[in-house]
Amino acid sequence: MSSIKHILFSVAGMSPAIITETLFGLRSQGVVGGEIHLLTTSFGKKKMQVLLGDAGQVAAFNRMYNSSWVIREDWIETLVDNRQQPLQDLRSSVDNETAANAIVERVRFWTGQDDVVLHASVAGGRKTMGIYLTQAMSWFARPDDDLSHVLVVEEFESNKDFYFPLVNESSHVGVVDFAQVPFVRMRNLLPEVLMKEQSFSQRVKLSEVYLRDISNQDGSLYFDLEECLLFLDGFKLVKLQPLNAGLYLFLLENANVAQGQEPFYFADVFDYREILNESFNRVHLNVSQKGLSGLALSDELRPQYWRNLGGDSESELRKKDLEGAFGKLNQDFKPVWKNASFRVFNKTSRSRGPCRWVEVKHYKIERK
Repeated sequence: MSSIKHILFSVAGMSPAIITETLFGLRSQGVVGGEIHLLTTSFGKKKMQVLLGDAGQVAAFNRMYNSSWVIREDWIETLVDNRQQPLQDLRSSVDNETAANAIVERVRFWTGQDDVVLHASVAGGRKTMGIYLTQAMSWFARPDDDLSHVLVVEEFESNKDFYFPLVNESSHVGVVDFAQVPFVRMRNLLPEVLMKEQSFSQRVKLSEVYLRDISNQDGSLYFDLEECLLFLDGFKLVKLQPLNAGLYLFLLENANVAQGQEPFYFADVFDYREILNESFNRVHLNVSQKGLSGLALSDELRPQYWRNLGGDSESELRKKDLEGAFGKLNQDFKPVWKNASFRVFNKTSRSRGPCRWVEVKHYKIERK
């Protein structure tokens, strides 16, 4: 079993003292060593050089408090613009979006490592960077990850030579106030699609779409039949394979319990053959593709298809084949939250066998 590694991540600004003051605060929480990673501007990186090396302030802190914190030059990262040029400051909405994306991706990465405990600090840096870091922690932080802020009394805050309290220095008692910042942890609530790499603004929009949907607020579902894309409130949720798109279209229009229609029972599969084929045609299903359900094939191709499968009766083969097709449809939907209003649902009836349906209000559905 690998040992736990502690990482301090700070969106540092122009005050390197905040880093060692945070180390002092973490010491009070029993954290006495790990890696220090900073994300700053090009101006900020120059200021942070005093933390490096044997003569640097981190090494001095380690000697003073018998700690084992490590910081390296390449762990002091500089924000870059879309041309990969270092950012001197955050002066525009584009700069802030760049910072947001960088912060979120680092938090997402570290919280994806089982052997890492992340200690994020909002002390220092632009206020917007602290906001982005807090939101990132809300999305991804696990129970042991934490968010903190550090304050220093005014007398020492203005002292450029003060980096951390000295042992046995009476004037240094109580000058550092280390506060763990409470925040809402949403990691176990959010769907898999939110855990994937994407921009900060995209993730915010998807979070809003998700929360509206699970709280039963009305939203607009759009199904692009040409591209087999499903959108909710303008956000692209999933690209379906053509066969899966045809099955989903069939359920939307013929087995939608929100519109008072009957669920689709596998026992009645033959009764729906023509309607299913019509749905497949509307999503431009290519019948030469492998892995198709027999129901998607033409009358000319179907006999040979069943002969190749062999074994069970044609009736049983068709039902099994359809079950496999619905399994693939659910795989396409796997990254989307389980309790989404537009998901395909499964239920078993003793008398009629398994059934499928969707539950989308008719006024929410738009099809191209």
